[in-house]
Amino acid sequence: MISLGVVALSLLLRSTEVSKKLQHAKSELDACRQWGAALQQEVAVLRAEKDESARVDEQHKIWLDNQQEEITCLRNELEKRPRITRKTYKILTLGVSSTGKTSLTLKWANPLVDLGMIQGTKVERYERTVSQVVTKECTTEHVFEIGDWGGERIVDAQKALIVDEIHGMLIVVDLGGKDAKVVDPARIQDQLLEFQPQALQYFFGPATSCKTVVLFINKSDLLSGTPSEVEAQAKSLYGKLINDLGKYASQVHVQVLVGSATSGHSTHHLFAHFVEKILPKSGYDNRLLQQIKVEALPAQPSPLSAIASLTAPLPQPVPPPLPRSAPPPPPRVPTLVKAWPS
Repeated sequence: MISLGVVALSLLLRSTEVSKKLQHAKSELDACRQWGAALQQEVAVLRAEKDESARVDEQHKIWLDNQQEEITCLRNELEKRPRITRKTYKILTLGVSSTGKTSLTLKWANPLVDLGMIQGTKVERYERTVSQVVTKECTTEHVFEIGDWGGERIVDAQKALIVDEIHGMLIVVDLGGKDAKVVDPARIQDQLLEFQPQALQYFFGPATSCKTVVLFINKSDLLSGTPSEVEAQAKSLYGKLINDLGKYASQVHVQVLVGSATSGHSTHHLFAHFVEKILPKSGYDNRLLQQIKVEALPAQPSPLSAIASLTAPLPQPVPPPLPRSAPPPPPRVPTLVKAWPS
């Protein structure tokens, strides 16, 4: 009896222990199931992100392919177009302070500039495309680069003339200083001293590449009289400088102009002269050629005078006058011709 009880007790204890193990195993199984479900959710999220990334990558690849096709198409188009080259012609502008150099050069480089906003400069460079010559091989842009050197930098400008290839030179003098109302003889004398022969010889050395020099006498509106009288007065005031420049006429073309940067008088002649003397004939485009052709035509009559000439009656021929000594001829009478008898 005792042995049976011990066996029963032993079985009961073992069943209890097995039950606890089963309960613990069940808890672990539930935890594993929850962890597996969480893993499945993470896998689903990662798969969705992977699919989205693959879709974005595919769209990006398509975009890159389209961009590459567009780049290839543009490159092929550019290869078909003529290449663009640039030829620069340099003009050196000199003058003492407040002579109107910047007004002249900048007004030509940018016709819309406000002259009232221009201030004095030491060294400035302005560019303007004069022509564009298009051929099958290339398009050549001909550009004028104008260097505006302040009066206190004339020595540096002389060095630039020696080192750089300068095609033209513009010397600007004036008849009066800033806000002048009348001609200032003292200022004219100062400018004559600035460009005395000892200084000019450095601008026209044997190594210079300058083709033409223009002396522009600015502020002609300070003089009174007809345009020809104003020009004669201005040239007379700067006669010494004109004579000194004339000594280099065999070496470089010298031109003297009288005008006003403010009113625009003679400014168009100034840069038209530079185009004529500096720009090679091969650099003329259709616009320049058409402009030259129009300027070369004789003055045309007005439309009213042309219409009047078409509607006026034709002039009748006038017989030449008879000499006073000769009597008037008798009236002409028809002559009768008789028939001879047969």
